[in-house]
Formats: sequence, structure tokens, C-alpha cells
Amino acid sequence: MNYQQLGPDQTIDFKKYYFYGFLINLLPIYVFYPIRTAKTIQQSNIGTSSSTSFPRVVAERVKSEGARGLYKGVGVYALGSIGGRLVHFSTYDALRDRVHKGRGRSLGLGWLENCNQTTINAFLGTLSAITTSSFMVPFDVISQQLQVSKSNSSKNTNTNNVPNSSALPKRQISTTTTTKQPTFVVTTTHDTVQIPSNINKQFNVNKSLLSKNFITRLKPKDVPLYKFLYRGWAAGLLNTISFFPAYFFTYTYTLEQLRQNKYHLSFLPSSHFLFSVIAGVLAGTTATLTSAPFDVVKTKIQIARRAGQGELKWLNVATNIVKNEGIKGLFVGLSARLWIIVPLGSLNFWVFEKVREWSTVNSVLDYENEK
Repeated sequence: MNYQQLGPDQTIDFKKYYFYGFLINLLPIYVFYPIRTAKTIQQSNIGTSSSTSFPRVVAERVKSEGARGLYKGVGVYALGSIGGRLVHFSTYDALRDRVHKGRGRSLGLGWLENCNQTTINAFLGTLSAITTSSFMVPFDVISQQLQVSKSNSSKNTNTNNVPNSSALPKRQISTTTTTKQPTFVVTTTHDTVQIPSNINKQFNVNKSLLSKNFITRLKPKDVPLYKFLYRGWAAGLLNTISFFPAYFFTYTYTLEQLRQNKYHLSFLPSSHFLFSVIAGVLAGTTATLTSAPFDVVKTKIQIARRAGQGELKWLNVATNIVKNEGIKGLFVGLSARLWIIVPLGSLNFWVFEKVREWSTVNSVLDYENEK
């Protein structure tokens, strides 16, 4: 990795760091979120009669709910994803800086100071990811619950209970005078719609549902809120542990090999950006393959909504998937996940280094300006 150690008079302005990080991470979330929704639906269909084919899943969702159906839960996911990535990379950057400056011993990381760059990146990247993994779980649970939920479209509204106005009785109002004046008869007719009691009842139920917290409506009744928000935590942790060591190790190792052999690769421009992209593609592909089974199990646990599914163990879920679908069931949604991770992984470190570069300030000048 093209790591630039901060000088003695340099520091990171974390206001700029988080601001630039927020802006850069926002667009990819909205670009790739429809693919993420399709992946979640694919994995939710495991063990059911519904299709797990990516094109069919997308077509069915768009047909039933339109394009906006692919963006369910995007706000919740964006909030968690951007926050998680900023915490992840700021933690990773702070730990790596301490190790490079020989101050890792106070955090129990002194043994890393004598290790090569590949080992340092793999370990610190995984440690930072584990630290932020718990932060992301509630956002994952809520967004995935919303992704697999089916909206109550107005097209599905049952109109059979609504009375036909033409068949309603007409009410006549007539008035007569008792005087000797000529008698006038005034007749008026108007529709008197009587709303059935079942319509009133349905309206009251919908009104009460809207007043409740939407998170409470998503979770099964027999599951406490804290257990619901952190369901799949163990599977998510295993997903993190199986993903990030493979990602960071492959990225750093590939980047070092490309640099060392750049004279044998004369057909490629020897730029750090290109080498970083190539290393990122290989790293993202490798990490996606190693972590795919845990991602499937995590999703199946987090989208469970029926009562009686309060205690879902990741090993039991994995066993049931293999029993019903075979080993291939643990790799459902792999192609969709590759479409997300490979492009993002190819630019991950380059973006991180740019944000770090833009956020680095001269601490001496800032101190003098404050005076």
C-alpha cells in the first residue's frame, strides 16, 4: 500500500476526514443498493418455492412495486454504512499510525512493529472491522427486513366491500304548506353513503399501526427488541473475520508483487492507481468467496420474522440450508455480491488514501492561526 506516514508537524483534521468520507461514500450506496436488495431477496428465497435467480428476482420486484421497490431501507442502510466505514477506516488509520511510529506497545500491538506490511494491514484491518461490526448489525437487520417486506399497494385494495353509489337508496325530502296558498312539493334526491363497519374497523387499525414504531412492527412478537436488533451478530462476526483478513492480505500482497515486477509488466502503465485497482479487484473477489457462506447465514437469520424464530443459531441455519439446498445454497447471491464488492473493493484504498490526503493539515500553522 502506498502508505504516507504523517510528518511530525502534520495531523488529520477529522472534521474534513468525516465530511469527505461522507460525500464519497454516499453515491456508491445508492448506485449499488438495488443489487444489494436483489441479493437479500435471493437469499431469503432459499428453501422456498420462489426463484433465487438474480434476473428473475429483480424483474418480479420491479413488476410488483416499481423501481422504488429496489430501494427499500436505503436510508437506514446508508446511515449505518457510512458511519461504519468512517469509524472503520479512522480506527484502522489511527492504529496503523501508532504501529509505524513505534507506539503500538501501549495497545498490545508492539509485536506488529517487526512484522511486514502485509501482516500489519491484514491484522489491523480485521481488528478495525471487528470493532465496527457490532455498530452495523442493527442497521443491517432493519434494512434487510424492509428489503424483503411487501408493500401494501393500492392496487391490491379490495374494493368489493365498497358500496356502489348507484345502488344506494335515495332519500326524498318533501315539504308542504298548510295554508291556503298553493301547495309546493320540493323533492330532492342525494346519495347517502353508509360506510360499512368493516371499513371503519380497517381504517382504525391502519391508523393505530401508523402510530407505532416501525421497528416494533418488523420484529416477531416473541423476540425482545435488543435481541431483534442484534440477531445474526455471531454470523456477522464470522463474516467479518472470514472477509477482511483475506481482503487486506490479498490486496497488500498483490500490490507489492505488482510493484516488484512492474518492469516485467511493461504493457501496463506503472501507476499506483492502476496497481491499486488490480489489487482491489483480486482482493474483493477472494474475500467474497471466503465469506459467502457466512453472509448467506447472516441474512437468513436477520430477515426471519415469524413467531417462534426468536432463537436462531447460525450453525443450525447453515445445517438446514445444506440439508435442503446442498452446498450451493451457501453461495446464493454470490454473483450479486461480487457486483457490489469488486468495484468498491477496487477503489477502496485509493479513496481512503485520497480522503486522508485531503484531510491532512499542518498542525503548526493551524496553531499559529488560532493565535
